[in-house]
Amino acid sequence: MFADDPPRFAHVRRHPYIYLSLVLHAVPLVALYHLGSQRIELAQRERQQRQVESGARLTAQARLEKRVHDMERIKSLLEQSTAAHPAGNKEDEVQFSAQPKAPEELLKEAKELSRKIDEIERDTKAEQLAKLLDIPKEKALEQVAEKARAEEPPAAEPQTTAEAAAQIEQLEAKARAALEQRRRQLKQQRNGVQVAADAAGRAQRGVGNGKGDGKGNGMGDGGNGQSGQGLGSGNAGGVGRQMLDRIAAFTNPDMPDRATQAYIGGAGTMFGGGVAHIPTVDAATMVKGTGRMISPGGTYANRVWVNRWYLIGPFAGRHGAGLFANYRHPPEQGVVLDAAYRGKGGRLVKWEYVDMARYPLEPPVHAEDAVYYGYTELMLDAEQDLTMWVGADDDAQLWLNDRLVWAGGNADKDSFFGQVYETRNTYVRDYNLSEGKRVVHFRKGRNKLFFKLSNGPTRIFFSLVLTK
Repeated sequence: MFADDPPRFAHVRRHPYIYLSLVLHAVPLVALYHLGSQRIELAQRERQQRQVESGARLTAQARLEKRVHDMERIKSLLEQSTAAHPAGNKEDEVQFSAQPKAPEELLKEAKELSRKIDEIERDTKAEQLAKLLDIPKEKALEQVAEKARAEEPPAAEPQTTAEAAAQIEQLEAKARAALEQRRRQLKQQRNGVQVAADAAGRAQRGVGNGKGDGKGNGMGDGGNGQSGQGLGSGNAGGVGRQMLDRIAAFTNPDMPDRATQAYIGGAGTMFGGGVAHIPTVDAATMVKGTGRMISPGGTYANRVWVNRWYLIGPFAGRHGAGLFANYRHPPEQGVVLDAAYRGKGGRLVKWEYVDMARYPLEPPVHAEDAVYYGYTELMLDAEQDLTMWVGADDDAQLWLNDRLVWAGGNADKDSFFGQVYETRNTYVRDYNLSEGKRVVHFRKGRNKLFFKLSNGPTRIFFSLVLTK
């Protein structure tokens, strides 16, 4: 220190009140700043929590809406299974809902559908009873209706949303039971199995155990020798077989279509021990395109990469072999694009629209041991079959119009990854990061596509390409 330097802090001693005032003003400002930051963070957490709670509520409503829609499809199947109603394909109609309906509104629809299903079921039972007992159908209807009233008292009006949801679930379960009973009846008809009357009716009428002749009439062999009304195969050889297939397709949506073949040798399916193998393509005749429209409004191409999706994730996933049986997260219960959820590590995840310019499709946020979901709608100008080429790192399932059409979880992917990452190839250039392909049927108009992508370590992608 030089001799002429002023003493340290001399200016503070000269003006103590000024500096004291500055300190007294600074301390509250700092406290207010930290308090404000905490309040902002707390408000943000509360806002996110409200979004998560709203997402859970909307997802639950979407699940209830799906139950009611399934009841509508059951009603359609039951109508088509009876000769009194014209055939149709309403059970295959795809439901699109931007905002799920409230449980109370859904319950009203469910009750009305349940009433109509009950009517169809009573009419079918009465028709069978009338044939078996040789009585007028009106009388048989009275007996069936009286028995139904005795067995099922009216349900109490729900007082809460939870009670309304519970009633919808009960009504859907009842509708499914009615469909299963009808399936057994159709199977009996197809196999020519006699549906017997009760013991009293048998003793009174002498109804025999006749076998059907394929037209619904069987000759009795017992009692007084009168001809018994056997429920033979009827039209089950044609429409009956088709109805059994339709019912099976509805009750087992995660089973592959028997008519759909995988790539491997033209036989078998990827659902049963297939080995992932990259199909070959003819690059010389390839006209590549991207988008969601297979129609005059889309890009002219014979090989279309579906690159526009709503994506959400990452959610918590499993490692190793558990990756192929990953957790079922809320988007699998119902797609609600306005919903938000807690994802992997507690982070808030929302649906995000992605128009991927570079092949293949990659989630914007990469995470290991994670699950992602994607949703889009494909537009077609005509009903048709298309070949679907699918590839993923690591594992993917794909649903078309709520029906599982691809599952690669049991495929040996080591050879696939070796081809993709360890060889010189043109798979990216050719839109061909595909582990296999299948022929699937698309409806005219809008078709829903939904995938689940499970990632283990390191890299991740999903590829869906369509060809004629």
